[in-house]
Amino acid sequence: MRLFFGLSFDPPARAAFADVQARLRRMAERGNFTAPENFHLTLAFLGEVEPARLPELFSLLRTASFPPLALTFDRLDRFDGGIWHLDPMPSAALSGGQAGLEAALRAAGFPLEDRPYVPHLTLGRKLVLPDGSDPAGPLEKPIAAHSPGPRLFHSHREGERLRYTPLDPSDF
Repeated sequence: MRLFFGLSFDPPARAAFADVQARLRRMAERGNFTAPENFHLTLAFLGEVEPARLPELFSLLRTASFPPLALTFDRLDRFDGGIWHLDPMPSAALSGGQAGLEAALRAAGFPLEDRPYVPHLTLGRKLVLPDGSDPAGPLEKPIAAHSPGPRLFHSHREGERLRYTPLDPSDF
């Protein structure tokens, strides 16, 4: 199973993310846009994990000191390859919780990417904008977003659609 830990957000924040994405969509000549139901902020990408390890992951999640969070997304930016995303303002609760979760995963033997953590919410990939278009920068109106805390997600395809489904420990 392809898994990751991430944060989901409340409906008003998701609607505001979709509004920023719609602005990008109108500008883009082409690209792949994140389905609004898949909006999330990744905390730790696990990749392929044997289903037998799910109880261990849920146990780590229960013991993580990662409370519900209030974040403010205040900037639209891009990574190389046309990956456009929203950035949250710095948050000690987010950085501390993510570092603690990552340390627990490494201690349990889960291999993780060896690069600095950069919190972001992806709006689209491989976006091509017309020459001279650069909407990167501070948002006109920052987005207040509330998350109940980390969840374990399953990344999978349903037909042609990529889905990020939160997993519930009671299902396993």
